[in-house]
Amino acid sequence: MYSSPIKALHRKQKGVGLIEILITVILISIGFLAAARMQVEGMRFSQSAYYQSQAYFLASDMINRMRTNTEGVENGEYDNISTSASAMDPGCGAQACDAAQIALQDVYEWGSYFHSRDGAVNFIPALPSSDAITANATVVSIADDIWSVRLTWSEIVNGEVKAESMSVNFALEKSSI
Repeated sequence: MYSSPIKALHRKQKGVGLIEILITVILISIGFLAAARMQVEGMRFSQSAYYQSQAYFLASDMINRMRTNTEGVENGEYDNISTSASAMDPGCGAQACDAAQIALQDVYEWGSYFHSRDGAVNFIPALPSSDAITANATVVSIADDIWSVRLTWSEIVNGEVKAESMSVNFALEKSSI
């Protein structure tokens, strides 16, 4: 009986070979690893965006405090101020205060976003710190009626602790002060 070459070829191969299965498994594994890496990077970028939005919220908080205490701004009470773990509460919540004391109260309350107050054990700062980089914020007078709120915090990027920062510049016109 005569058999065609096509039929002979079909008779020789029955099923999928081990090499083909191995190549398929390798390609699928590479795809899963790439998807996992994209997921991890997406989570890191999401966390970084969260910290940046927190920093902007904190900068806006101090800007609004300064807009409220115009006399303190005019007297330079906010120039070159910085958050500190050792800041003392001037007690303006319980008593009447002048513009300088209100500025100190603002810095104390603003610093409570970064530093534990009164020995709080489960304190979670709004922005993260590390051993080398302490989260903090400062207000710097740039010009006669222009200020910069600068915030610094730490993030882990590619396994290394890096300092991240944000600056928000704003103006308070003398006529509004």
